Amino acid sequence: MSLRRYARGWAVPELALGLDIGTSSVKASAITSAGQVFSATSGTYPSANPFPGAVEQNPADWVAACHEVLAKLLPELPEGPLTVGLTGQMHTSVLLDANQQVLRPAILWSDQRATTQSEALNQSVSGLADITGNPLLPAFTAAHLQWVREHEPEVFARIDKVLNPKDYIRLRLGAGYATEPADASGTALLDTRDDTWSSEMLAAVGLRVGQLPEVVPSHQVTGRASLCGRRDAAVIGGAGDQAAQAVALGVREAGQLGLSLGTSGVAFGVWPQPIHGAFRHCYDKSWLRLDSTHAAGLALTWLSELVGHPVSELTQAWVPPETAPVFLPYLQGHRSGPGAPSACVGLSVQHGYEHLAYAAMEGVAFELDRLAREIITELPEVVQLGGGGARSEKWRALLATALDRPVRFKDRDSSFGAAVLAAEAVGWHSEFESHDRTKADMVEPIPELRKIIAERKRYFAQLNEIL
Repeated sequence: MSLRRYARGWAVPELALGLDIGTSSVKASAITSAGQVFSATSGTYPSANPFPGAVEQNPADWVAACHEVLAKLLPELPEGPLTVGLTGQMHTSVLLDANQQVLRPAILWSDQRATTQSEALNQSVSGLADITGNPLLPAFTAAHLQWVREHEPEVFARIDKVLNPKDYIRLRLGAGYATEPADASGTALLDTRDDTWSSEMLAAVGLRVGQLPEVVPSHQVTGRASLCGRRDAAVIGGAGDQAAQAVALGVREAGQLGLSLGTSGVAFGVWPQPIHGAFRHCYDKSWLRLDSTHAAGLALTWLSELVGHPVSELTQAWVPPETAPVFLPYLQGHRSGPGAPSACVGLSVQHGYEHLAYAAMEGVAFELDRLAREIITELPEVVQLGGGGARSEKWRALLATALDRPVRFKDRDSSFGAAVLAAEAVGWHSEFESHDRTKADMVEPIPELRKIIAERKRYFAQLNEIL
């Protein structure tokens, strides 16, 4: 065991802690150079829907959840030097005044209020997708800002700083006013070709460069924090949650593909050069092309409330595929807008909740397969898989069969990825890996279902075209 020795002569492991400011809760993971893993999760916090299409949260709830999760985790950690990596929901917009006070509730990534504004900016900014890597979507910070500018001009006039959730927590921890390329690229204000704020985009939404944080590398220390008054720690740049999830699953090199099966479902592939549909990854000269569906695990949560059976029971449901209806899982539309409607096609009185549960899992698997094949040139031999929904063995097997590829599952989330970045920043992540005893679960496609699943996947694609 490779440990470092400090002033008192004790041999102590080094520690890295990742904090994930998620859409529904804060999660924390800590790893040590001795191969240990610790985790904790806060209670959930609410979202508000002040009008149709709007989704907001109170940043004070994130702060309280961070204190809660740190109070749980810190007493469990061994002594030793601590480095913190931050991650969190991308695109979500926090607006501060000159006194660093929140001006209005944060507008979330799932908010659709800025559809008109995003369409107008796409038309008015020449080469927007070349600059930012993506056409502007209602989910992105730039669109949120333009909506506030038009509908709440008194708020817009008082904006002094614009932050994403993890960087708001960084500020509250006292670790500086900064961000990093992965999260910054999700604002649609960054020129992803050179990691600088785009003058064209700033002019389009009426911002000055001083209203945005400095962009530093993901592994750079931005400041130090006192965590709950108990532990002093260096805080690094970190990453947006999708990039951190990619790190957690080992999706770091060109050609690798990962899937995250959580509340939403995400497919992400690594590219060695800028490409439309990509955000910046955590590493130099690396871009993460991704797409998502809003309702993955959410589809089962919705069904659970509808039929009165817990999600854990629904994920164990299994019926012969040919007996089940086909489900389009667009309960919250597409990331780019309303998109195709959700639908359950072929439903009859002979179907029970097990058929609906199977159809929901299959529909999500088909949608992730569709997204994966759009974001990467060729599926790799093995697809990396993470997220809470992937804890279901049946859902993992269904995904492998839909992809027609083995999937490698490790139950590690974005907070773990942020901890990995922190360990990499101080140079001992390889020590953790050499001692880590966590085994990945490799799941093969189900041979006898290959043909029927392929047929149902083709029907799913046809329904997407006609509905």
